[in-house]
Amino acid sequence: MTLHARRALPIKVCCGLFYQLYLLAKQRVRAHFWVGLILGLASTNAYGLDKQRGSHTNEVAGEDTGFDVSGTVLVGLATYNPSYAARPDNSGLALGRLAPHLDIDLIGERLSIPIDVNVFTDRKQHGLALLRPSEIDVITGFTTTWPLGSPTALELGVRGERDMPADRKGLTQSYADTRANLLFDAAPTWPQLASALRGGDVTGRMTLGWFAYNPSYAARPDLSGLALLRYGAHVEVSLWNRHAAFAFDIVSFTDRSRNALVPSEVDLTPELIARDGSFELHFAYERDMPVDRGGLVQQLILVHGVWSFDLGGKSRENLRHEEVKAPR
Repeated sequence: MTLHARRALPIKVCCGLFYQLYLLAKQRVRAHFWVGLILGLASTNAYGLDKQRGSHTNEVAGEDTGFDVSGTVLVGLATYNPSYAARPDNSGLALGRLAPHLDIDLIGERLSIPIDVNVFTDRKQHGLALLRPSEIDVITGFTTTWPLGSPTALELGVRGERDMPADRKGLTQSYADTRANLLFDAAPTWPQLASALRGGDVTGRMTLGWFAYNPSYAARPDLSGLALLRYGAHVEVSLWNRHAAFAFDIVSFTDRSRNALVPSEVDLTPELIARDGSFELHFAYERDMPVDRGGLVQQLILVHGVWSFDLGGKSRENLRHEEVKAPR
């Protein structure tokens, strides 16, 4: 929210790319620029750093009948983390992440139940305590997905999330939101992409969300304000028969008490992805920053593996592997 090759990308290339992305992200950028960038993405191609991932791996066209259970299991490690918290109250530093995701289709993708669980550990602990969960997040709801034409589909959904400390008492964040995702796949419109990208594709989504009920979910990394709106865009460029990909996510929130429409926080996540069948390896850099004033900036580099499954037996080649982002 994450190169697609069976052969590993050389270490120097990965490190160089992440270093350049880090330098770019460190530059101070004014809030109106981010607003323009978000609107620009929304007007071309098209959530943050979500702990909830796209339903059905962001397939543009899905089944409209039948029962099925599919999902992913993510295991990750923060290899670099100077500031990304391990609990909802911003204490500790995140080290490990375990994140199973399920899509339970009741009437194909016309009515589905997505379920996400995220478990984090704290690198400031010692010994076996490094394996003890410091935070547990649970997200579930209902979604419905409808095709709008061969290259696009609209996903509508309602979800509730509750983020809780697991090893001590402390702040709990929760909300219920409504969300619209416009999914797109460039291949049907530009079939020449497949040859240009050696069997790859360009896919993504644009997101608009409203925190309909929000007693405690913050509008900035320093836990100030309360989130009202969510803007997001995700794009993935894959190549080599989708064995390698580059993905980029931008997600922003607005503050209901300060400015309902202008972003108060922007989260950026570029990542490299390598895939082979049902397995993926992601190298992601995430940076969460306030844009309407100074304050805490959280960042980390996360390396994680993902296993995708479908109990209905869909071919791996027909599944759109979902992007998997670091937590917010």
